[in-house]
Amino acid sequence: MNKEQIYDAQISPLMGKIIEICRLNKIAFVASFAIPNEEDNNLCCSSAMLGDEFEPPVEFKRAWNEIKPGGSRPMMLRTEDGDGRVTLTAIV
Repeated sequence: MNKEQIYDAQISPLMGKIIEICRLNKIAFVASFAIPNEEDNNLCCSSAMLGDEFEPPVEFKRAWNEIKPGGSRPMMLRTEDGDGRVTLTAIV
């Protein structure tokens, strides 16, 4: 398994739970994972909850600006089914 596959199989399900807990409880966070693969040596997956309702520390906003310079970009969701078919979904 490459790092992207490990992220998809093991980390992503945990992040889904973490994101939901943070959303329900208005907990700010920043998370970023480097998961390079053969097609993209700079591939990463980053998530954050930094809206005003989460009352994020200014340091979190600065960290996000370092991780994602130039502001937010569409989020790409990659899913792979048991038959090996891959679906890419852009969330804007």
